Amino acid sequence: MNFWSTGSPAWVAFYLVSTVGMTAWMRRAEFRQGGRGAAIALLDVLGNVSLVIPALAYWDADIAASVSDPALWTLLGFGLLALFGFTGYDTRKILRNPRLMPRQRRILAAIAAAAVLLPSAPEVWWGGSALAHVYAEPAES
Repeated sequence: MNFWSTGSPAWVAFYLVSTVGMTAWMRRAEFRQGGRGAAIALLDVLGNVSLVIPALAYWDADIAASVSDPALWTLLGFGLLALFGFTGYDTRKILRNPRLMPRQRRILAAIAAAAVLLPSAPEVWWGGSALAHVYAEPAES
């Protein structure tokens, strides 16, 4: 598998690595905490990785050929479950914050949800496209 020889642009690799890195960075307090918090943080990072693999399959035909459709469906499904589950979990956590006024809670919860869901949209699109057997053309990059 040679991601670069397929004409995949460098920004795609940077984008996908940065989404996983940002998820891990946002969960750094839970990782430091250890125990249950670290396990939850690890599930969130693994969920993000589960979105990245189908997205890579869209950009690289070798990856698409080496991973079966059922595996891609499973990864995309787990990634979506994690994405929406952890977004809901974090949003509820913000909405229950007693140090904020109710209006501030709602505004911050909306911003936090958008900050997680919007950057994940390309990964979901690319993963869905790979499952539909539509792949990036070298001219698209």
